[in-house]
Amino acid sequence: MLARLAAEFYWLGRHAERIEHTARLLRFQLNRLPDRPVDELTLGWQAVYRILGQPSVSSNLDGDDAETVVIPDAYTLAGKLVEERANPDSLLSCWEHARENGQRVRAELPLPVWTCLNQGYLWIRDSDFTTAWTRGPSALVGEAVDRLHLLAGVVEAVMPRDEAWRFLELGRFIERLQHQAELLAGWVEFNREEAGASALSWADLLRVCSAYEVYCRRHSTNIERQQALGLLTQDPEVPRSLRFAAQRIARLLAGIDPVGARYPMAAPHRMALRLAASIEVEPTGLSGEAGEFFRSVAQDGRVLHDLTMAAYVTHTFPQELAT
Repeated sequence: MLARLAAEFYWLGRHAERIEHTARLLRFQLNRLPDRPVDELTLGWQAVYRILGQPSVSSNLDGDDAETVVIPDAYTLAGKLVEERANPDSLLSCWEHARENGQRVRAELPLPVWTCLNQGYLWIRDSDFTTAWTRGPSALVGEAVDRLHLLAGVVEAVMPRDEAWRFLELGRFIERLQHQAELLAGWVEFNREEAGASALSWADLLRVCSAYEVYCRRHSTNIERQQALGLLTQDPEVPRSLRFAAQRIARLLAGIDPVGARYPMAAPHRMALRLAASIEVEPTGLSGEAGEFFRSVAQDGRVLHDLTMAAYVTHTFPQELAT
């Protein structure tokens, strides 16, 4: 397919996945507002903003001042990640970008997919954040996650498994790989920096990744750091594990470029296999400096994005052909 169309589908997938990642983190934090002490809430906002690459949140608050500032400021902190158009990573901005991607490939999108995408954008554009906040702080971001699940289900049900679908899914899973690695790295680093009961819990990490019930069925309700990180890193059956994303990326690249998947492999295929291998082999970082391992996976994901763009979107003609 045309490189221009491939790029639009790829970025549509990336923007949709970015919305869900931000909404999941926000839902985790907003669900904690009614019953968590101020120090835990402050730490949670710091973690959410750092994981999302946003400007840091001040922690120089304690006692009564913290109680009077942090709780009302939750509205402002959440609003920046939901409805602030100046923030390119807010839910509204990302949904707007995804809709623009969809508009530019409207002729290639099945009508149910476009309808679902467009309705989701119109819903968040017309939502009044103040009213939603008074009804329940986490309700709006919870509905955003539900609408994205609906979009993913419609894509799965009606889109043919052609190049358009492959590039859309490739964008989703490269975005997921990068964000999940950053999430795991941030969680590990915050628990290393903080001490005592205020540290982020491993059960909350599993809940953010929709893996808490899976963990309890396979292990126990007593959440252990090593087992939680192992599940979210290496389990091939957990949709938000790093291994699940890496394997899906490798299969999608093989479908897009079967020749590139054979020896000598094209650069994106080599990088994808290297990523999958580094995740599948027991990483030494899980028992030591896990944060460094996850940061390296995130960096490899960015390299994979660059290689994919260079190979299939922004590739240039050889010099002899250009002249």
